[in-house]
Amino acid sequence: MGKTWQCTEAQGAEKITLQKYPELHPIAARMLARRNIFEEQEIENFFNPNWETGVPDPFLFAHMHEAVDRIFLALEKGERIVIHGDYDADGVTGSAVLAEAIKMLKSSASYDVPRTTYHVQSSDEQKFFTILAREDSGMDLDVYIPHREREGYGLNMESVELIIQSKANLLITVDCGVANVNEIAKARAAGMDVIVVDHHQHGEVLPDAILIHPGLPGEKYPFKNLAAVGVAWKVACALAAEARARGFDVPAGWEKWLLDLVSIATITDIVPLKGENRVLEKYGLVVLNKLRRPGIKALLEVANWKKGELDSETIGFVIGPRINAAGRMEHAFMAVDMLLEERPEQAASKALALESINKSRQKATEQMMKEAENMSVDHSMHSIIVAWSEKWSPSLVGLAAGRYTDKFGKPAIFVGKFGNTWIGSGRSIPEYDITSAVRDAGGSMLLRYGGHHQACGFSLEKDEYLDLLAIALRGHAAKALELENLKPRLKIEDVLRLEDLDWKLIQTLLRFEPYGEGNPKPIFMSQNLSVIESALVGATQNHVKCVLQEQTGKRQKFIGFYKADLLPVFQTGQPVDIVYDVSVSEWNGRKEIQCKLIDVRLSS
Repeated sequence: MGKTWQCTEAQGAEKITLQKYPELHPIAARMLARRNIFEEQEIENFFNPNWETGVPDPFLFAHMHEAVDRIFLALEKGERIVIHGDYDADGVTGSAVLAEAIKMLKSSASYDVPRTTYHVQSSDEQKFFTILAREDSGMDLDVYIPHREREGYGLNMESVELIIQSKANLLITVDCGVANVNEIAKARAAGMDVIVVDHHQHGEVLPDAILIHPGLPGEKYPFKNLAAVGVAWKVACALAAEARARGFDVPAGWEKWLLDLVSIATITDIVPLKGENRVLEKYGLVVLNKLRRPGIKALLEVANWKKGELDSETIGFVIGPRINAAGRMEHAFMAVDMLLEERPEQAASKALALESINKSRQKATEQMMKEAENMSVDHSMHSIIVAWSEKWSPSLVGLAAGRYTDKFGKPAIFVGKFGNTWIGSGRSIPEYDITSAVRDAGGSMLLRYGGHHQACGFSLEKDEYLDLLAIALRGHAAKALELENLKPRLKIEDVLRLEDLDWKLIQTLLRFEPYGEGNPKPIFMSQNLSVIESALVGATQNHVKCVLQEQTGKRQKFIGFYKADLLPVFQTGQPVDIVYDVSVSEWNGRKEIQCKLIDVRLSS
């Protein structure tokens, strides 16, 4: 199915003045306008993220002093601390940030420090990953990550019981907890104190815990859109500041070395790269590129990543998927283990295991996609895609749904089975609230559901509910969406002439980095270009290479990786319109502007 090319007008761009930035290409004003950045100070903050002004004091959180004091009390008394994270990259990195911060406090204090050891304990198929082994005179610190399919998201009563049995005195939740009112009540009734480090939507009733959450009612922390790893990092900053105030031997700026972890989940959790997030991502990428963390260095090596500087795209397509693969295919404690591993040889072994798991994840997802394509339902007849199989892993159905939404430009829901429970995941387009759709269509059939406007999760128990739910969802979507308007879209940043493709444009695109949510990596369109030459290239002839020319006589080479199917459109002398992105290619020390082909059509 061909994609609809969509380029929105940059309204208000003419009001933006960039005299302070003479090095920028004229396209910069239009790019800023499309990102709703107009005021002089906003522009300055965007182009020059400032650490001193852009990273607020962590103690602005209403309950940060209380949380810090409770953690220090646990240190002083040698209490057992359990960090309960989530199984995705945000929960994994957030848990690692707090584990490292607490370990740092232990090592910089006057306490005896046990050697850090790593092992896994199992109980009733519940996995417990131990960061610091128990010592009679030392503090215990454990990280607990729930199993994605057996336990699901967040705290559950069984895991709380296991934590109670471990004789924990302090429970810290990361990337979950704010909605677990009953589970936290159980922990509190057992005498445990609880700190919630979260960023998710909350209900009308809040848990009985010390809450560190930027979006709570009355919370005065100025930036509301941190990922959970960002909130965890604020706690780590507060712990480091308090430790210095108490005379601990904590080097100035120690907490900045945790920003490599922050940079990962700020991208993978798709939080807007504006305000404090943009500052954290910019400096986090600096730390990430130093490759001080053995696990990340090893992960990049086994992924055979040799493309120069690490950026947000590297996180999104190389690092993030491999961290997430652990929770999807095996257990997310494997990713925590790798990130916290300090010994290079062991880190290499753990990274290799994650690489193998990720390859299995890729194969399983591709198989699921093929099976979905062979199903008898004609998805072209409906405004929503609904597919299921008892063979599908519930851990992967969200990935498949996302691919179908991208491919067909319509909402998609995939459902797999674990035990006797059907578990589904949906992805949607901006015009359609998929979570509300599942709630309205599923009603009493749903065991549980949740999510937000463009992503949802739910579970069903009875097989016969699947057909009923699919019928209800198709009816719901038919009323809300016009089928003929549902097509995959390419969101184009701007229309360029070939003469615009110069080094000033490259410098401008670099100034807009890092790219992510709210600041997408731009793709461009050029129109009415004549085909001068074209050919298939590569060992397997699966790439297309061409030279195109505009009416001014300006020529440009384009390369379409894995775009061999587009070759028939490139007929010599034929006018074409193209969509592409712009980057820099370096070979033998020589740099040149590289235009990577995304799509092509005959000029109208």
